[in-house]
Amino acid sequence: MNALAHASALALLMLASTGDAVARQAPDKPAASSSMYESTRPPATDEEHAAVLSALPAEVSGAPAVFVRGYLVDRRGMTLYIFERDRPGVSTCYRACEKLWPPLSADLDAVDFGEFSVLERMDGSRQWAFRGQPLYYWPYDKRAGDVMGDNVSGVWHIVPDPAATAAPAPQPEPIPVPSDEYQYP
Repeated sequence: MNALAHASALALLMLASTGDAVARQAPDKPAASSSMYESTRPPATDEEHAAVLSALPAEVSGAPAVFVRGYLVDRRGMTLYIFERDRPGVSTCYRACEKLWPPLSADLDAVDFGEFSVLERMDGSRQWAFRGQPLYYWPYDKRAGDVMGDNVSGVWHIVPDPAATAAPAPQPEPIPVPSDEYQYP
């Protein structure tokens, strides 16, 4: 009987510890069970968080997002991501992927604005895209300035500001100087 009591107590402890771990898990955040979902970037520092919030424009016209500190964020300062496996104008992130990477939803009355377009998803919902690339959130970014979803699984990336990553202007061709006119010492 003593062995049975010990086994029962052990089973209750195991059950309680499992329940405790589940209770600590955020209910609206999916569980990432593999190291392939781990971020290569640390959470934003307090300074980065404050810098993103202070850089947000007071009013955003029809655009669903703005570029702040070199990458795309929504109107609350939360980082937006693109998925390498999406095709232009088409999201391929559904079911488990969609639970882990929620799309940037567009209202029913949302219309294209500049380089932002509205896509219809297979389930009939609508999603914002930038230059045809569907936009997503990483649920483990906790506050403005976090970019922890960047390079997750090697296929999820922040959206860099095209103005900040533009190719340098071409340099003019050097004018040849005949070598017999002046000799350098």
